[in-house]
Amino acid sequence: MNDKKTTEKYFMDNIVKTIFDYNMIDQKDTVLAAVSGGPDSVALVLSLLALKEKHTLKLGIAHLNHLLRGEESLRDETFVKKLADKLALPFHDGQKDVKAYAKKYRLSIEEAGREARYHFLNQITKNHGYTKIALGHNKDDNAEMVLMNLLRGAGPKGLSGIPPIRDNRYIRPLIRVSKAEILAFLKRKKQAYVFDSSNKDMKYLRNNIRYKLIPHLQSEYNPEIIDALDRLSNILKQEEDFWDAETKLQFNHCLIKANNSSIVFSKTLLSNLHPALLNRVLRRAVKQIKKDLKRIFLTHINDIIEFCFNISPGISLDLPGQIRVYKKNDTIIIKKEDKPLREIGKKEKQSRQIAQKRQGKTRR
Repeated sequence: MNDKKTTEKYFMDNIVKTIFDYNMIDQKDTVLAAVSGGPDSVALVLSLLALKEKHTLKLGIAHLNHLLRGEESLRDETFVKKLADKLALPFHDGQKDVKAYAKKYRLSIEEAGREARYHFLNQITKNHGYTKIALGHNKDDNAEMVLMNLLRGAGPKGLSGIPPIRDNRYIRPLIRVSKAEILAFLKRKKQAYVFDSSNKDMKYLRNNIRYKLIPHLQSEYNPEIIDALDRLSNILKQEEDFWDAETKLQFNHCLIKANNSSIVFSKTLLSNLHPALLNRVLRRAVKQIKKDLKRIFLTHINDIIEFCFNISPGISLDLPGQIRVYKKNDTIIIKKEDKPLREIGKKEKQSRQIAQKRQGKTRR
């Protein structure tokens, strides 16, 4: 590693610039740091603590025990509590049976852990008056996310990686520093941390990318692959910022009316959009009605376009999450139904059959 990068000043200057560039922390902000006990989150706390006086911010630590690794999970919880005591910071802890949660809601362990973690952090934030939640993702994590999304066939948004700041609440001050720089920083500080054994479990795609794919790419193709992927993600973040603004503009231009459960577009105005914009406007509409894009893929957006503009039969198209698309001569309606689509479809079929029988009787 470059000698300059091993200095504490370089490390802290990088974090200060990241916070400034993305306006992560305002004066008198109250920041809750999510701390697992691993090197990234421990370095996050130490770096925020160093900035505490300059930003006059209130800082607290939160730790959620996922109850997945028995004694090791308890060890992590104890370690983080002792760290909070040592640093004289407020400590907020909780426990969640993530395995049971995953089974109940049919999620992967990773998805369940993420949902449980964010719910816990948001509750602590609400109950104790924190204004920001700091997370310990770093440059290596961002590169891994880009590769993971690339392998899954993601578009530009997925390839833009981990956002440095989201919803003006979740901040990632370490997003521009590498794992090697974090470890060097902790070594200089003589600060201990814990290691999560599940991070070596190769049943998780991220771990395969971290310990197999990236080292292979570094040795065989590009020693600076982490920096290269980080540059790619930053370029695409800028592109996405532009497209988001343009999408919002065209969304409003094509919009006829909207409420909490439906959006009505001008069919003519939508049909005049460039395919790239049409795709984004429809995704935005589905997300606005559905509240998320879970189980909505590119194939669903393509189905909407095919159904609405390519003379496909039928008057409606069903999507996951009780979303139904209706097409008329002049309008496209995207609606979240209040009943299961199968139940609605059954009633519509019965109504058509009754209407057909009445027509037959009238003709006789």
